[in-house]
Amino acid sequence: MRYPLLPLVATFAAVVTTCASPPTTAERAAIAAGRGAALYQRHCAACHGPDGDGDTAVAHFLLPRPNAFRDGLFKLVSTTNGVPSEDDLVATLRRGMPGSTMMSWGWMPEADLRLLAREVRRLAVRGRAESIAATAKLAGQPLAPDQALAQAEQQLLPGPDVDGNVTVPSGADAAAAGARLWNTHCASCHGEDGRGLPGHEGLPTDGTWLWPRDLSAGWMRGGASLRELAFRIRAGMPAAHMPPSRLSAAETALLANHVRSLISEPTADHHVQWRRTVRAVRVARLPDDGDAAAWAKVEPVRLPLAPLWWRNDAAFEANLRVVHDGRTIAMQWSWADATRTDRPQPGMAMGDGLAVQFAQVQDPPMFAMGSEREPVNVWRWHAYDPKATAGMVDLMAMRHSGLDVPVDVRPPASAESIELGGAGSAPSATGSGLPLHVAREWTDGRWTATFRRDLAARNAHEVDLAVGTPVLFAVAVWDGAHDKHAASKAITTWHVLALQ
Repeated sequence: MRYPLLPLVATFAAVVTTCASPPTTAERAAIAAGRGAALYQRHCAACHGPDGDGDTAVAHFLLPRPNAFRDGLFKLVSTTNGVPSEDDLVATLRRGMPGSTMMSWGWMPEADLRLLAREVRRLAVRGRAESIAATAKLAGQPLAPDQALAQAEQQLLPGPDVDGNVTVPSGADAAAAGARLWNTHCASCHGEDGRGLPGHEGLPTDGTWLWPRDLSAGWMRGGASLRELAFRIRAGMPAAHMPPSRLSAAETALLANHVRSLISEPTADHHVQWRRTVRAVRVARLPDDGDAAAWAKVEPVRLPLAPLWWRNDAAFEANLRVVHDGRTIAMQWSWADATRTDRPQPGMAMGDGLAVQFAQVQDPPMFAMGSEREPVNVWRWHAYDPKATAGMVDLMAMRHSGLDVPVDVRPPASAESIELGGAGSAPSATGSGLPLHVAREWTDGRWTATFRRDLAARNAHEVDLAVGTPVLFAVAVWDGAHDKHAASKAITTWHVLALQ
């Protein structure tokens, strides 16, 4: 099935092409501002809110919660007053924020990233202006809207850049000096080894920030270069309760170098949700489901996962092997899951599972699961279908209480191909799709699930896969032992699938 091109792209093109003469500078600025707002509403509003207040239905399912731009506080800054520059905002958009569900938008053109950054700043200024006006009114000194806006603009004007140009210190005592600075300024939150404090999961959090996490595992909101680390040290992270350190340039270099030593090279960008291109290799014969030796010859692609609700033992990556023979595609997924959850239990809403969604628009929204105009095709597998367990949990509870009640404690797995037109369409669509072949196995704390389907779509609701036509896909993983509802899962960003 082919879905229509993006409405905002068509609208933008129409505005440009219908001008009788080349647009003026002011007209270009208005066009750009409109595009920035449209990009924001399409890609950012679901989490951060249409007005940047961060109070959305999606946000309530996320930990950490999305930033409320109207508060004027941001995590990644490089200025002396803690207000992000446009370059700071663009860098955040480009890299995303590992340790949260903020994906990388690096696939966007630089011009669009800058338009998005300006729209974020506009929302922050407007929110601050509304706060200033409300405070002035309570104080009996009301302000005109333009006066409040002027004050907000001044308050959220980025200050001078901090000096991030540090060099690797030399000398026999440099490492020891860096460690001493770490223990003095950082270890009380991050721990002596950079892995966070023991038992920190129990520390309070308001949802917008989380306790310091394991730096050695690559949980870096910003980059791990000496320059980026110097920014974090000298500018702090205002929206993460991390204050700036008033250290000299030499001390900053020593401390940044020590922090860098805590982070192994392979993990520095390990959790960044870049958009990857995955190529399905063409083979003469597809590997059988249980033929581990044949599947081992297919090069795996590691795709980072972001848990919507953070916990230290979540699945943080999935390995994908994918091949096709010109008629059928086979996708083998493998991910860590310490507990095999394929039997319903009291207090457990669902079992383990994995779903792959496909879209054929150029830049589908991340969390919407399609829309009525731009549906997505979802291939889903669950270790058991919650609908098939009606009454079963009650019977199990009766048996646990001592009654001899026969019950099938392992219901059949559920696998189907469905079409979704938005998050709200999932409950009604589940159970009504086309059957899907999925072979699954849990061994030594890992699930392996192999999906097979003809390349050709079986009806108008399925994605049509073809050589030469890349398609976007994303994956979601459920851990039934911890995820209590369908909205609790770990997800990837959109990736590109291309058939060889």
